[in-house]
Amino acid sequence: MSLKIHNNNLPFSEMESAIDTVLESLIKAEGVKGVLVADAHGLCIGARGIANPNCAGFVTAIATHAKALSDDPSSQVPTTKIEADNS
Repeated sequence: MSLKIHNNNLPFSEMESAIDTVLESLIKAEGVKGVLVADAHGLCIGARGIANPNCAGFVTAIATHAKALSDDPSSQVPTTKIEADNS
């Protein structure tokens, strides 16, 4: 999922509140164990659940490479599900 909040006129506290609202709604979805939001450079914007904020750069790299698999340059970054042996 690609989260884009673009409004340079929005005060920081309101933008932070908007991101918190999105994170809380995503973490409550069935089957979701962790949510991580990062910018295009891999900076962690927010995380909930088991998502490790220190992994933001790795997650951004995976999303960038996943998008490169598409032949359509206008396509959004695809939803990516990461599974490990323990979860």
